[in-house]
Amino acid sequence: MEIEKGHISGINPDTTLLFKYFSGMTTEEEGKRVEDWMRISEENEKTVLQTARIFHASQTSERILSRNSVEAYKKVQKRIDKRNKRIRLYRISIAAACFVGLLVMSTAISFLLRKSSVLAPQQITVCANRGVRTCLDLPDGSIAYLNSGSTLSYPSSYTEKERKVTLVGEAYFSVKHDPEHPFIVSVSDDRLKVKVLGTEFNVQAYEKEEVVQTTLVSGAVNIIMKEDAGKTSERHLYPSEKAVYDLNDKTLEVMNVDVEGEIVWKDGRLVFKETPLPEVLRRLANFYNVDFKVTDPVLDSYRFTGTFNNRQLPQILDYLRISSRIDYSIKRMEKDDSQSVQREQVVLRKMK
Repeated sequence: MEIEKGHISGINPDTTLLFKYFSGMTTEEEGKRVEDWMRISEENEKTVLQTARIFHASQTSERILSRNSVEAYKKVQKRIDKRNKRIRLYRISIAAACFVGLLVMSTAISFLLRKSSVLAPQQITVCANRGVRTCLDLPDGSIAYLNSGSTLSYPSSYTEKERKVTLVGEAYFSVKHDPEHPFIVSVSDDRLKVKVLGTEFNVQAYEKEEVVQTTLVSGAVNIIMKEDAGKTSERHLYPSEKAVYDLNDKTLEVMNVDVEGEIVWKDGRLVFKETPLPEVLRRLANFYNVDFKVTDPVLDSYRFTGTFNNRQLPQILDYLRISSRIDYSIKRMEKDDSQSVQREQVVLRKMK
């Protein structure tokens, strides 16, 4: 007969009940509680088996102690008064048995109480190297793609009611559907969270930028924004919608976008369609993990169209030079980069 987990999930037998069960002294109802709880999961079954080993070790210790006491009694009874020695040995045996029993019980209780903390999941942090995109499988079966220079932190296993990850940079998520355990992406020190049940979406939250962008590909997500005095507000997104949240002004703008252009970076591609140059440079900076410096403000009015598949940055800059008459120079790293990640700088100017 299949056990209904919802009916017995709150039953957690204590050590006393388990020891009583091993001694065969439980009532029918108590025995059923222990057996039902044990069948909920392999973890519960392991806990019961481990406690059983402790119980039987305690029983063995008491039997050994008893045998040793009798042997000691036989060896010395000829030299001292039989009655006095029997009383002394009895008291010693009782005290030793109590000590061993308390020690075993204390160890068992301490083990059961600390079990969850000892087996607590470890925190894993993955960083995509400069100019490289990384794909990784999350513990729940979801998939995450990290853009260049981005970092994702998550637990080695999910034991909470929610599946939470922390992102710095840009990532594309394909989330496994699980209504009972929502998937949470936290960015900018928890000032914004993206909550989903199962969907595909892109989140961009670079450390030096004051905006967080979320683009929904399929399914549905909720944008949860932290406001003053600990309050929060939410905004529901629909497919092909992009939410841009300003961390300073705490304002949210939602617009319809071409989804392909927002997520092709994960496949090593860049697509621009009459895109303003500042936006082009921002995406190139994130894609190649470099910094741009524009010396002629007039360049900010330029628009750019082009599609690039796994191209090196100099190839794209050469295309800018030919199509828009924009000259460039690359400033190489001069400082020691052993202590921190140093980014190259690309200087843009109008061609004379």
